[in-house]
Amino acid sequence: AKQGLQVNSVAMPRRGGEAVGAIARLEHRDGRSIIVNVEYNQLNPLLLATGHPEGDVDGADGYSPFPGNTNELIFSLAEYADQLKKTGGQVPEFINPKFADETRTTFKSPTRLECMMQDYPKGLPPDAHVGFTRYPLEFGYFPCK
Repeated sequence: AKQGLQVNSVAMPRRGGEAVGAIARLEHRDGRSIIVNVEYNQLNPLLLATGHPEGDVDGADGYSPFPGNTNELIFSLAEYADQLKKTGGQVPEFINPKFADETRTTFKSPTRLECMMQDYPKGLPPDAHVGFTRYPLEFGYFPCK
């Protein structure tokens, strides 16, 4: 509440290349920017393609400058309710098929429509206040992958 954020992503320190989504500020050429999750398998290619030849590496503190997304989001309810009214509760969806092998001709399991809650900020107006709070690892985020 102190920062006036409409969306606050809870994050924790992560090591460069660690298989967990990362919180990053994405900047458009026209100056607009957004703080949003970038999936771990997309972060390094994104960095390499946008002038960061070192990619996702640890900084001087031993951690990546892109904190790990814990998939915990805190919403400002008034703005969230307004956004639901504007969108009718609809969010972008995608199909994420799981294939049985590298031929990509047989599904491993039935595919379905999916949406990612961490993409919610992408639908907000450009002036929306979106940020993150980075907690220390000692607070207990230990995903098993």
